Amino acid sequence: MAERSLPIRPKTIGILSAALLVALGLVSILSGGEALPTPKELNLPPLRTAAMPDYEGQPWQPDAAEADAEGFVPALENGKFALRIHPQTTQIIVADKAGGYEWRSNPPEASLEDETVKGLLLSNLKSPIVLEYVGTQGDDRSRRAQLNAASKELRTTLTRYDRGIQVTYAFEKKRIRVVVQYELTEFGLLVRVPDQGIREDGEYALYSFDLLPYFGAAKAGVDGYLFVPDGPGGLIDFNASRSSLSQGYVQQIYGPEISRKVRGQQPVAFSAFGVKRGDHAYVAVVEDGKEETDIKAMPAGLKSSYYNVGASFKYREEYLRRTGRLQNPVKAVEADRMKLDRSVEYRLLAGSKADYVGMAESYRSRLQEDGRLGSKLAPVDHVPLNLGIVGGNSEEAYSRDRYVAATTFAQAADMVKELKNGGVDRIRIIYSGWQDGGDFNATKRFPIESKLGGKKAAQAFVDEIHRLGFPVLFEDNFVYVDARSAVSAKSNGARGIDGTVFFTSWNDFLLKPSLTVGYGLETAGKLKEIGVDGIHFNWLGETTFRDYEREPTERAETERLYRGLLDYARKELGQAGVYQGNDFTIGAVDYIADFPLDSNYNLIVDESVPFYPIALHGYVPYYGAPGNVRNDYEREFLKAIEYGALPSFVLTHDPARKLKNTPSSYIYSSRFEEWKERIRTEYRDFDRLSKLYDQAIVDHRKMADDVFVTVYENGATVTVDYGRNTFAVQDGGSR
Repeated sequence: MAERSLPIRPKTIGILSAALLVALGLVSILSGGEALPTPKELNLPPLRTAAMPDYEGQPWQPDAAEADAEGFVPALENGKFALRIHPQTTQIIVADKAGGYEWRSNPPEASLEDETVKGLLLSNLKSPIVLEYVGTQGDDRSRRAQLNAASKELRTTLTRYDRGIQVTYAFEKKRIRVVVQYELTEFGLLVRVPDQGIREDGEYALYSFDLLPYFGAAKAGVDGYLFVPDGPGGLIDFNASRSSLSQGYVQQIYGPEISRKVRGQQPVAFSAFGVKRGDHAYVAVVEDGKEETDIKAMPAGLKSSYYNVGASFKYREEYLRRTGRLQNPVKAVEADRMKLDRSVEYRLLAGSKADYVGMAESYRSRLQEDGRLGSKLAPVDHVPLNLGIVGGNSEEAYSRDRYVAATTFAQAADMVKELKNGGVDRIRIIYSGWQDGGDFNATKRFPIESKLGGKKAAQAFVDEIHRLGFPVLFEDNFVYVDARSAVSAKSNGARGIDGTVFFTSWNDFLLKPSLTVGYGLETAGKLKEIGVDGIHFNWLGETTFRDYEREPTERAETERLYRGLLDYARKELGQAGVYQGNDFTIGAVDYIADFPLDSNYNLIVDESVPFYPIALHGYVPYYGAPGNVRNDYEREFLKAIEYGALPSFVLTHDPARKLKNTPSSYIYSSRFEEWKERIRTEYRDFDRLSKLYDQAIVDHRKMADDVFVTVYENGATVTVDYGRNTFAVQDGGSR
């Protein structure tokens, strides 16, 4: 992903309707008193609260006569699947009734005879849950230890309810209680961990909870792989030769709290993982509590002889706490638990659907069932080019900020006209750096920068582009604020777990999301006056965090507010776009830029696959990195073709070196005169796929070491050969 005008940044936020009203009022005052929409008018989605019930009825006593040779008893059944449970170990088996294939929560006892790990690692391997806890008193604070279903102090209870079965785990010495609920669906297995079922009544507290960490685990030699949400999707092959690794794959959905992010690494954009074993597979979709969930995948030889993947629910954050001005910080764990319900749905697949393509299709269906994916795209005669145009930005000069113009509105209009005359038939223009003073002052976007021509020139630019038949969006950042701006970090910055406002190395801070919404609404209203067709929101599609001021606000509330802003921009202006496209934005955006098309180069991941592209293609347009900022031009171009992405460039009229001392310094080469011919050529290449714009991807396969084929629902195929730097499109003959 190309870096943009601000860094990979910090942490914190939330706020319910009352706080949002305060924020809207503050922004209204700062902007001169204009009326802004109320939270109700924003049409915010309902706030998710911990509401799953804890069933405490009469314990269920299974009939011992129904137990099989291993001790499992029938517990649940529907038309497609049956679930058996072992009353003592609480292990489960889910059987696909169509073919009889069984998915086990843990490896069978007979297969563990040659297992080399001992002690806690071995008992974890036999347990459907692994709980990590910390002490809350004295030296035990922040010291983490594990419990599992084999713990001697454990008392388990089985309870039947109308839709499923609940297992209650009560660790009596630690006085910690957790419940797990199993239900069968038409697709497989739904597992819930309700917050109401958690008790912490002693001197110990829940830190994390690994749910079914060995569900579908396999040894080397089995035909298959683990699927993890690395970049567009990643495979960990059961039979790949790999050197000894010190750690597995552990990534938090949507990325960790921002103060802990690794710069340059894409956060996980979607909430799914899976396993393929021969002709059977599953894709697991994390829903409730996904924002505070790690996906953990381990290769054989690290913690056991099995490959395994699962969801690990976070209940508390670990952080560095300062104990004195002259003392080094010490590790600490937050006192209050994140009070979130948790759920994972395991969608079982078989036959031709038992691979990453089938997993992606099932995940797509889940998005449709939730109402997030919407209708198919309309067919097009030509693919849309995303054309970013950088007006300019500010640089520090003689202890003050000075705006540097790189593309006036008039110059931008001429660039677009020249591209259209040269055969680029469909363009979406995203104009950035238009604010008064550039990116510097979050409260002073208007009037539009005079060095670009001001409001009158902006209006003329929009009108001219509309005459050409293209939409115009203005890009803006409502998430990060430069510490030198008029916005007070102390009053308006999101606070980390230690109570302080987090500042990046670029000396900017994270704005409270309620204020992000307020400034976004104000800007949308003013851009509407000049006919702008939408806003491209920098950082909204790849950022979420908690705000620890007073009562901590969960990451899901940040997403709720951001999504409300996206919805409002679409309603008022027509379009909204984001970078990366974390799946909580799906259904609230018209396109995604800088879409993840490559891996994070995690050593454990053997192969990147287009899981996320398969899920979205034909429903949501997506673009890779702009052509002129690619690291490997030809390879990334071919990857965009292979994965069904669309063409993108970010340009300036003047040489990019004018911006080297501004936040736009990430652009090394952008001068229109130097790139216009390459844009025309590349656009013609992408336009060969125009008939596939509204088509779902139905298959993807590796034909040789450097040759890949993508198949679309109309029968068309796209073959990419990285060895020869070529691609071919074979028309399927119909839409």
